[in-house]
Amino acid sequence: MRLSRHQGIRPASYRALLMGGGMSLALMSWTGAAAAQEAQEEASEAAVEVGEIVVTGSRIARRDYASNSPLVSVTTEAIENTGQVTVEKALTQMPQFSGAMGQSTPGSSSTSLNGGQAYASLRGLGSKRTLLLLDGKRLQPSNPDGSVDLNIIPEALIGNVEVITGGASTAYGSDATAGVVNFRLKRDIEGLTVASQYGVSDYGDGESFRLSITAGERFADDRGRAVLSLDYSMRDVAYQSKRDYYFMRNRQSNTAIIAQGAAWFGVNRPTLAAVNDIFVGQYGTAPVLGVNGVYNGQIGFNTGDKTVFNLGGASKVMNLKDPETDNHFLNAAGTNMLWGWNRGRIQNENERYSLFSRVDYQVTPDIDFFLQGSLTSYESEGTFNPTLAGLAYALTVPVTNPYIGADFAHILASRPNPTADFAFWKDLDFAGERLQSYAYDVYQFISGLSGKVGYKDWTWEAYVSASKADFENVQTGGVSRSAITRLLYSPTGGSDLCAGGFNPFGNHDPSQACVDYVTRRTTNTNELTQRMAEASVQGGLFTLPAGEVRFAAGVGYRYNHFAFEPDSLLDQPDGTSDILGYSELRASSGDVDTTEVFAEFLVPLLRDLPLIKELELDLGYRYSDYSSVGGVHAYKADMNWQVNDVLRLRGGYNRAVRAPSVGELYSPVSTATVDIGNPTTANTNGDPCDRRSSFRNGPNGDKVKQLCVELGVPASIIDTYEFGAAQVFALTGGNPQLQEETADTYSFGAVVHSQFQSPWLSNASASIDWYQIKVADAVGVLGVGNGIRYCFNDGGNNPTYDKNNYYCSLQDRNRSDGNMAQPRQPLLNLGQFNVTGVDLQLDWRLDLTEIGAPFGGQLSVGSAISYLQGFEIQALPGAPVYDYAGTWGTAIEANAGQAHPEWKSATTVTYSRDNWNVGLRWRHTSEMINSARVTAPNSTTRGVDAYDVFDFNARVTLPYETSLRFSVTNLFNEAPPQVGDIRGTYDPQNYDTVGRYYTLAVTKTF
Repeated sequence: MRLSRHQGIRPASYRALLMGGGMSLALMSWTGAAAAQEAQEEASEAAVEVGEIVVTGSRIARRDYASNSPLVSVTTEAIENTGQVTVEKALTQMPQFSGAMGQSTPGSSSTSLNGGQAYASLRGLGSKRTLLLLDGKRLQPSNPDGSVDLNIIPEALIGNVEVITGGASTAYGSDATAGVVNFRLKRDIEGLTVASQYGVSDYGDGESFRLSITAGERFADDRGRAVLSLDYSMRDVAYQSKRDYYFMRNRQSNTAIIAQGAAWFGVNRPTLAAVNDIFVGQYGTAPVLGVNGVYNGQIGFNTGDKTVFNLGGASKVMNLKDPETDNHFLNAAGTNMLWGWNRGRIQNENERYSLFSRVDYQVTPDIDFFLQGSLTSYESEGTFNPTLAGLAYALTVPVTNPYIGADFAHILASRPNPTADFAFWKDLDFAGERLQSYAYDVYQFISGLSGKVGYKDWTWEAYVSASKADFENVQTGGVSRSAITRLLYSPTGGSDLCAGGFNPFGNHDPSQACVDYVTRRTTNTNELTQRMAEASVQGGLFTLPAGEVRFAAGVGYRYNHFAFEPDSLLDQPDGTSDILGYSELRASSGDVDTTEVFAEFLVPLLRDLPLIKELELDLGYRYSDYSSVGGVHAYKADMNWQVNDVLRLRGGYNRAVRAPSVGELYSPVSTATVDIGNPTTANTNGDPCDRRSSFRNGPNGDKVKQLCVELGVPASIIDTYEFGAAQVFALTGGNPQLQEETADTYSFGAVVHSQFQSPWLSNASASIDWYQIKVADAVGVLGVGNGIRYCFNDGGNNPTYDKNNYYCSLQDRNRSDGNMAQPRQPLLNLGQFNVTGVDLQLDWRLDLTEIGAPFGGQLSVGSAISYLQGFEIQALPGAPVYDYAGTWGTAIEANAGQAHPEWKSATTVTYSRDNWNVGLRWRHTSEMINSARVTAPNSTTRGVDAYDVFDFNARVTLPYETSLRFSVTNLFNEAPPQVGDIRGTYDPQNYDTVGRYYTLAVTKTF
């Protein structure tokens, strides 16, 4: 594995880990000694009493408690069977989750606050609406939007994972809009366990390795217990170039045009006569076309052998013209690299060290103490295409540049203003790939007391927590705008500034001295801090005819702080950035504090009646006072109806509230590259003002044309205007004026347990749950692509084609060439999301000896199936509502996932016997249409085929407390389905792009 800044973990983090481990061991020793002394003084000790059950989603403890909301539990074995070194894949493969950022998402070449992180997105509503807990307590956020990174979970200690979908703000506060993922840790660990795992893809890359050492011990006559776990894991890169489904991935022709440089003219355009003097008269090509005697394309500069590489690998004479556009190329011996071979990464590398320690100690028979600490330090890398000087970052070149040849000079001289500078785009590949490294240090310390009140069975708990996430982002491959501008404007061509100077026209690599002169290394830092305190009490109140009324109540305080410091080159005093290739950033900071009170009541209504074995109601309320948005209310009413031993009905209503995070309020203004596609008459992609777009060529083409002129496209070029790229650089940032978002969740379901005596049916159970989550005033980014299209009445959002329409106000146009200049992606309280569906869980087990099978053993089948009935999005209040269920291509935010299949399932068949078992898992995702067809039904943009993949796993328990595990993910090496119209484009968040993957693991307990 290769990390750019460090070989392995940073020294400071390493020292912190050693210090943390030493402190934990010392604490264990000190506590054990103190306890032993106390034990000698006491003649006898009361045993630690087994606590009552608290199920995720409720604060009330009772024995035999069953969840009133849809709850799914994921076992340690299920996580291990994925063969991954991080827990993210185990979650994203569950039907309730949508693919979010993870191992295949190295970060962004523009933004710098989430590289290498992995998130969980329930119901496709985003990671910031999915609350992650560790033993029922909040974790330190790793992203300013409040999202928790799965990399910080101590995976070696996971006992099981409970997932409850639907609002849970009453129980846990903000961020539980879509639901809760609660990681329950193993507590009663004794002895020493060493586990190691190695994995590699079928293509020989993407290697992974993990080593964990876990020690646990009871002490002081079982009054105390301690656990310490050290975990190291690494994951290496997997490449597109090794997989035939990525091979010869096509590149857009406009990328090829600007690879070696392209001149853009705006309204100061050369004449057709001058262009044809060169291309027809000089090189003998077919006549160049234009409008009204003016050339409306671009002039490109290419490389050297008159060859076009096409998908078949053959070559042809290029005739100095891009066959897909009207753009022409100078230099008779030129090459237009229309097609390229993308050697990009499909899995980012990651290296992680983590330490977790916990000590529990019974101070008195009625009071328990605990101290828990964790530290995770990890690094990741992401690589991106070389820096592109274009769009908002276009360079300008003077006509005095000494490298301008006679042919090009003749064309420039024909412009209305022949001495004016011209815009220039170029792929600055001589600076190398852009590489971003991401380094995180995340720690959390929690300490608390719990005990018996002394009244009835009441118990209390109080704890405090301090945590912090430090993040450093190092960027290389960026190019200084001021430095390269000095080269372009130098009368010597830059030779007075660096050896050899800089010839931008064509494939001319500058000297290393010039590369060093223009390239820059930038560093950004981010700090997130969280402080928490909570005290609660729970127990029985009084008895009704149907049973005891129970309650839980408490108070809490939470403080979150955010501070971001960009590199000075990205945040210049004049408000600009000097770096081409990376986002403009601004320093930013802010904090939010919250005070809360909550209460919950479990009320038994009826019992032991016909068709009512038990009927109870769970009522809850939470009041939260935020320094940002003021007071908000969350509440719930859930029902649990045990009809008989076979059938249980459950469901209810939850009002969840999510206040905007410190990042949403105060995150820095930055630019991000956003793909809007290329315009055609068959879809709504690209710039609507482009003469080739479906908007310009549709029934309202004249209205579109007029609106384009009113927005800033010069009238003199409107008939020939083309936007020469598929991307725009959009502005986004925090908004201190944001208000809270609310969610109303409705659910109703049934749980069935078989009461048959037949061995074929005795061990069978099923659950089915309908849910609806309606999020209002949702905080989110209005995607720039949607904003651009809506301005031009896509979906009926601007029927009068008014330039003052809200969506139109989000885009500015360059008055010289008509191109969009940093359109805005505002963070707003948008309209609403309405997600509706059904979850089905089936479990069946058969003891083969009971049916007379000679070989014995046990056969089990488990299946989780999710049906998405609706995924409605309303961009703004009063705007049209679109249903994206069964579509791919639209996400409510970057961390939410853009796949919304109607059907998603995971089914596992396992055979177990004695000390071994084997299993086969089938994962299914139904086909989807492209989301562009929702707003434009006639769109021909390609959808996504159905996807079925199988995984194999086997494990055996060996003598001497040793176990061996082997798994094959994607057993039949099923290629991912293509998404969109560009060949070789896949969705690594939701589909397996790595291919067949082998994992071998061994665990030894001493």
